[in-house]
Amino acid sequence: MVNITRVLVADDSPTQRQYLTDLIDEVPDLRVIGHAGNGLEAIALAQSLHPDIISMDIKMPRTDGLEATRQIMSQKPIPVVVVSGLLEDDIELSFKALDSGAIAVLPKPGSRNHPNFDQQRQQLITTLRAMSKVKVVARRERFQQSLTASTPLAMRAQPEIIAIGTSTGGPRALHQLLTNLPTNLHVPVVVVQHMPHEFIPGLARWLSHVTPLEVTVAQQGQELRAGQVIIAPGTHHLCVERHGLKLVARLSEEEYGQLYKPSVDVLFKSIVASCGPAAVGVIMTGMGNDGALGLLAMRERGAYTFSQDEYSSTVFGMPAAAIRVGAVEKAVSLSNLPSEIVKVL
Repeated sequence: MVNITRVLVADDSPTQRQYLTDLIDEVPDLRVIGHAGNGLEAIALAQSLHPDIISMDIKMPRTDGLEATRQIMSQKPIPVVVVSGLLEDDIELSFKALDSGAIAVLPKPGSRNHPNFDQQRQQLITTLRAMSKVKVVARRERFQQSLTASTPLAMRAQPEIIAIGTSTGGPRALHQLLTNLPTNLHVPVVVVQHMPHEFIPGLARWLSHVTPLEVTVAQQGQELRAGQVIIAPGTHHLCVERHGLKLVARLSEEEYGQLYKPSVDVLFKSIVASCGPAAVGVIMTGMGNDGALGLLAMRERGAYTFSQDEYSSTVFGMPAAAIRVGAVEKAVSLSNLPSEIVKVL
């Protein structure tokens, strides 16, 4: 017997609501159980129908998707996937919704004759199916946990770069982490965030607005400067190379045998080659195991390695995978992670 995932669709356009419903109901294990035409209806139906997941539009009358997400998360949390347009103001609101507790953002699928229709439809179905299993609950903070013995700080190389990998829940976690790093940070930060490529530029703009650091999307050959945050584009792997005394970004379309592009493993392994022990590697909230082997390579080379702990992660998949292989030196709550990183710089 097929387990049915029950979906609430919130969108102010009747045409879009019906279109999304048709796409979702074509799949045997997904079923739309209700429709909301504005944020207030979404809040009410979330409480009365108890769906497994909500497909949430952002721009809606009366109460928009951002405020609806906030209220749903503060009452009885249910996984929310933002299904958004790609206009700049839509993207800005989408990231605010992620910061308020939504767990993923997707572009609205185009028409059935659109060249990317099959990919976008599959992305929608896969995301709704996977995110419906995420437990969204209030997170408790815990003290950091040292997992195995580490070399004293005085005997280790001075880090010259911070490398971060994250997926589900990442935008919110990145917001909190980057906000609490010093404004005079003397090393660059490189980030791989699993996310539909259409939203990566918007993520960089949003983080630049809400954190004190400069955040940009990586460019081919870009020099990595102190205090700058560089995010991998959604279409290429991000690698770090050394050119003389400089660290620069190299973008690659090679597959490397990886499931994801960009891949956290590819980034971390390039850090091993370019920086050796003089680096900090961080795995944060996300599904899957990308980054575990790359972080292990960093640790074996002598770099500092951290993960977000289970209690502050939206999804503990990536951190747990890194811990299992022995890649993590210290698992840390999100609120303590910035200070732990600063201690080793």
